[in-house]
Amino acid sequence: MNAFGHLLGRTFAAILLTAALFLSACDTAEERAEAHFQAGLAHLENGDVERALIEFKNVFKLNGQHKEARLTFARLERERGNVPLAYRQYLLLVEQYPDNLEGNRALAEMALEQGLWEDLRRYVTKAAQLAPEEAEIASLQNTLAYTDAVRDGNDAGIGQSVAAARAMLDDRPDMMTARHVVIDHLVRAQDWYDVIDQVDAALAFAPTEGNLYTIRLHALQQLGKTDEIEKQLRQMIDVFPGDQGVEQMLVEHFIDQRRLDDAEEILRAKADPLSEDYFPVQRLIAFLTEHRGHDAAIAEMTRTIAAGGPHAARYRMMRAALRFQSGDTDGALAEMRALLDGAPRTAQTRENEVEFARMLILSGDRDEGRAVIERVLSEDPTQTEAVKLKAAWLIEDDAIGDAILLLRAALETNARDPQLVTLMAQAHDRNGDRNLKGEMLTLAVELSDNAPTETLNYAQHLIEENDLKIAESVLIDALRKAPTDPRLLLTLGDVYVALQDWPRLESVLQALEPLDDPDTRRKASELKAQMLEGQNRTGDLAAFLGDLAQDPEFGLPADLALIRLMVIQNDLAGAEARLDTLLAEEPESNILRIVKAHVLEKKGEPDAAAQLYRAIVADDPGSTRAWLGLIALQERHEDPQQVRATVQQALTALPDNADLLMLQAEGYEWAGEWEAAIAAYEKAYTASNRSPVVANNLASLLTTRRHDDDSLQRAQILVRSLRGSRVPAFQDTYGWVAYRLGNYDEALTYLESAAQGLPDHPVVLRHLGKAYEAVGRKEDALRVFQAAQSGEAAPDVVSDIEAEIERLRIELNGGQ
Repeated sequence: MNAFGHLLGRTFAAILLTAALFLSACDTAEERAEAHFQAGLAHLENGDVERALIEFKNVFKLNGQHKEARLTFARLERERGNVPLAYRQYLLLVEQYPDNLEGNRALAEMALEQGLWEDLRRYVTKAAQLAPEEAEIASLQNTLAYTDAVRDGNDAGIGQSVAAARAMLDDRPDMMTARHVVIDHLVRAQDWYDVIDQVDAALAFAPTEGNLYTIRLHALQQLGKTDEIEKQLRQMIDVFPGDQGVEQMLVEHFIDQRRLDDAEEILRAKADPLSEDYFPVQRLIAFLTEHRGHDAAIAEMTRTIAAGGPHAARYRMMRAALRFQSGDTDGALAEMRALLDGAPRTAQTRENEVEFARMLILSGDRDEGRAVIERVLSEDPTQTEAVKLKAAWLIEDDAIGDAILLLRAALETNARDPQLVTLMAQAHDRNGDRNLKGEMLTLAVELSDNAPTETLNYAQHLIEENDLKIAESVLIDALRKAPTDPRLLLTLGDVYVALQDWPRLESVLQALEPLDDPDTRRKASELKAQMLEGQNRTGDLAAFLGDLAQDPEFGLPADLALIRLMVIQNDLAGAEARLDTLLAEEPESNILRIVKAHVLEKKGEPDAAAQLYRAIVADDPGSTRAWLGLIALQERHEDPQQVRATVQQALTALPDNADLLMLQAEGYEWAGEWEAAIAAYEKAYTASNRSPVVANNLASLLTTRRHDDDSLQRAQILVRSLRGSRVPAFQDTYGWVAYRLGNYDEALTYLESAAQGLPDHPVVLRHLGKAYEAVGRKEDALRVFQAAQSGEAAPDVVSDIEAEIERLRIELNGGQ
């Protein structure tokens, strides 16, 4: 054999050896994976779940398709309550083994628990194909059918699904999915006694399912079973001993029943000044502040401080905050300065400084307050409460980009803080990103576990977007955890008024009845009045308002509502007579005199109305409603110069009133005094807390009456909050600013939409024509400019449109 043959032989042998080693390694990897799996099972036998999980993770590193390891791992994580991880593991399993029954069934069950309806549909369908006779899967399919029927308003489908669920329970009383269908149907029907019976049956098989207790509690509240409510809450404390929320519900129950001593007893039993856990002390102080007054809370805080303990500095800060809230601003600030003087640079010191800064800002010393926050953040950029304060003022100052960057950095280290997420939503809102705002508010609700404040923020956003059914769902979810929260109930009532869903509004009003709070009762009465008005039950409405007017708690507001109804029905004589009766008892009442002036104008007596308005502002120059009423009257009956003079008089008394500043700016616009109008709008923008209407008007003036870069940049900042708006006037302003910035395609999108909403507005059409010309669509530009000639506009706008038409005609005719 020649040298080449020897070389070939050695190479071939090396290849064979390598292949053998490779195959051996593969076998070894599988064997090692199996060994880890068996070790994991052994740990499970010994009850060591953590070590078992580590072994299963080692299996996946060596063999990612080990079915039994994946199943066992997913099953364990689900049992431990780690649903997201279990869900991901089951997803991996069914991707590798699509016909695995346990995986598809588990995914369907977890999808139902999380409300992932399309996932439920996908996996329960597959599971049914694999095991068509399995009762649990049939029940899941029935739950999906019930949910679809409820969503579609299919009463027949609902009835069929409920009947099927009841039949399943006859055979399998432990079938929880079927039980929940029946319970949900009974809750929707408000059949509260049957709800309790069904929940009790469910609890026999699932004694630690928290949602069942919540539903039962709600049913008891609807039935007014006070003693049973207390009994159940005490039972829940035994079942969920570590859940402070349940204990808090018992405290709130006692408060609702005016059993304040019982509530305080529970809170005091937990509040130990020497404990490492300061939260129970905070809960007690919050209770005392609300129900015993600031003095009682401050005295308790003083006793707590005197006891010493690890949180003395925190408690001193809390006492200063209480003093600040009670109106002792100087004393609170002095106490904070003494606390912080020479304090070591610790996390607690920085926390105290944040509270000090908050006091400074609220008391008007913004510069010092902001300086304190900057110092805190220079030492600890992750101090969350300091970040929140800074982000809030950046949003207020329209420094939206800086606010978003600051909040993003904070969320990287504290991603589950709902207040940070809510601030991010506010930043996106000011930036005009309505979709991002909605996403952030949704996340805040999730992170807060449907807490009332975050839920109300999101619900209000949904109401503004006219997504009323989603708002209803979000509010109902929150009410399951806080069924007596009046804010949630009242907002849900507002949703039902908007939907004109009177039966469900009736159920909200029933839930509000037991709540013993004057403000809640007043607002509930307003909801009922709106319902009667919406149903055109004018007789019932008049009788209801008449009854309320006799109640000292409602009195004047009810009388005013009744008078308003009389005016709507054109019973001006009756309205005036009732007013005169009330004025005889309270001749100095501003609100009664203002309504009397309104009725006088309705009767055709504007001079008498104006005289009455002037008498009111002479007695009380700070009466905004009287000034605005007088100005509105003059706008309808007098010349603009007189209106301007009255606005100036009003501003002398109320120099920072946003409504009056708006009226002043509009007056300057009418007179063609553009710079004065811009200055007035700038003041109104600050006074109105960045009103989008003011932002729109100011940006419009800056870009139509000025042509410098600074004004254009200011307008760009102002219109960010208008991005995505559906209001034609806002779309026009945003589009025109985009045009001025050279963003012609974006400008065209907004200006075309604005022109559809305001098809006869010459300025809007002129802006659209300019945008068409900028993108080379000269024929469309000429058409729009010609359409603009039919509307009324200022002389300079008319001459500009005429010049544009003439120029375009020449260009389109080849220069002739």
